[in-house]
Amino acid sequence: MPKQTFFNLPEEKRNKIINISLLEFAQHSYRVASLSRIVEKAGIAKGSMYQYFKNKKGLYLYLIDFTTNRKLSYLDQHLDSSIEDFYILYKQMVFLAVKYDLGNIGKSLFTYNALNNRSDKEMREIAIKMKEKKRDFLKKYVITARERGQIRKDVDIDLITFTINQISMNLGTYMGIKFNFNYINLIEKGILKLPISDKKLESMVDELIEIFKHGFEPKNKTKA
Repeated sequence: MPKQTFFNLPEEKRNKIINISLLEFAQHSYRVASLSRIVEKAGIAKGSMYQYFKNKKGLYLYLIDFTTNRKLSYLDQHLDSSIEDFYILYKQMVFLAVKYDLGNIGKSLFTYNALNNRSDKEMREIAIKMKEKKRDFLKKYVITARERGQIRKDVDIDLITFTINQISMNLGTYMGIKFNFNYINLIEKGILKLPISDKKLESMVDELIEIFKHGFEPKNKTKA
């Protein structure tokens, strides 16, 4: 975590260090990422970096909290609180998440790498904690939906949240397969729009919501 000296820096300088660090970890694995490259691009002495963070791990952990909190705060602030239907709210959540990812390239690539970093036990544990935080964010909406009678009560709430969250985190992969593009490559290239229409994205999310609501069993299935 950062030392107080980091927060004492002017906001512009703090943001510069953050953005350069995000790109370094986005473009390289944790093991390969270099503090030397970061300080060189930021135009600061390497010794100064150790006045702000204990070590590379401290910087990395701060960036994880920073990116996770920024995205979840963005969703919280932009979700329409007047919407009481969980499934309509979920659809809005997906569109907002895509918009955020495409508009925040450094943060999105860093998050993707961190979530998929399985180089050792420590990195896997960090990724698990990130996923738990995202799951906790979703869970509060799932709980509210169940209280409103929109989600069944005979299935464990954590299982429901886990299922929706896992599918949501991998939605970009499915979109790429379905519509023949690479979601992460779009972010890397700075392309700020999906190569599919909003209508197609909405149709895909509607199908997903149908699965959430009714499962995989045919609607017209007759009992034996």
